[in-house]
Amino acid sequence: MKYNEDATQAANYLREAIPLMVKYGIHPNPRNFALWYTYVSHRTPKLNQELDKTIAQFDTCPADISADLFRRYVIDDEVDFAQHVQQNLSKIIGNLSQQTQHTLKDEQNFEIQLQKGLEELQASSGDSGIEKVIYQLIQHTKDASKVTEQFRDEISKANSEIDQLRRELTELAEQASLDSLTQLDNRRSFDKEIKRLAAEACANGTPLCLLLSDIDHFKKCNDTYGHVVGDKVLQSFAKVLAHVCHEVGFPARYGGEEFVVLLPNYSLDGAIQVAEEIRNITQNMKIKQRGSDQEIDRITTSVGVAQYQLHEDIQDYIGRADSALYQAKENGRNRVMVAD
Repeated sequence: MKYNEDATQAANYLREAIPLMVKYGIHPNPRNFALWYTYVSHRTPKLNQELDKTIAQFDTCPADISADLFRRYVIDDEVDFAQHVQQNLSKIIGNLSQQTQHTLKDEQNFEIQLQKGLEELQASSGDSGIEKVIYQLIQHTKDASKVTEQFRDEISKANSEIDQLRRELTELAEQASLDSLTQLDNRRSFDKEIKRLAAEACANGTPLCLLLSDIDHFKKCNDTYGHVVGDKVLQSFAKVLAHVCHEVGFPARYGGEEFVVLLPNYSLDGAIQVAEEIRNITQNMKIKQRGSDQEIDRITTSVGVAQYQLHEDIQDYIGRADSALYQAKENGRNRVMVAD
């Protein structure tokens, strides 16, 4: 996200953002300031739509949703831009380092030639004036070589700093791809992965299946037991997905209480078995109320399953899985339905 407004406009945006944050009980940390600053600037319509929907549902914006929105709509461009800059900077530093090495080598060769010339003059002419001039030239060359060596050392340090920056940016990119609450991959990662796997399926003619799941009556759970327990439910369900799909699928949090699983090289029957396993484990989860040994009501999930049709539009594919999920809800929840 690039912010190009002047100081006056920036101040006006803050004047709009702060009252909204107070109104909805948003914690005043730097991440939330950036999120709501972007919201009042109206530069990212999709962010505004999701934030408006969240406020309508919760009358606030829970911390995990704020973190997810921040990563998806505020920080992603900065990560990509920073990676682009550091790649170019690394290239420049590398070229400069090579040029420095060549310069140092040339100076050393020049110094050797001057020294040989001085020795030849001393042996033949005895002209102290010329000898003095050449001696001074040698000294200047040595001084220049020292400066070049110092510069080379600085370049070496810069290379070390670039390597450190690269590691930090890699770590930042990994953080930006994860959902902070569940530690599953987030919507941004899913969008990239489904495109990659769909292209792979088209290229190789291999199957690809998608599970779209939703925790049943999650809003009621939040209203009854509070957001802390609601977060625990999301985390527990995420652990079920991670366990069932370990090394065979790509689970991610799609948004709110919706989750997705990509199953490359899975037939439709195989994907249905995975969905049923997820559903069965979920309905047997035991989650206790906050500060109590009493368990909350049973948690269940509904799942829509869709197999990718080669060269199908990605949004149409997700839409078919979503329709199957809707059918599962309509047919009583806690069940698996297959897309047409």
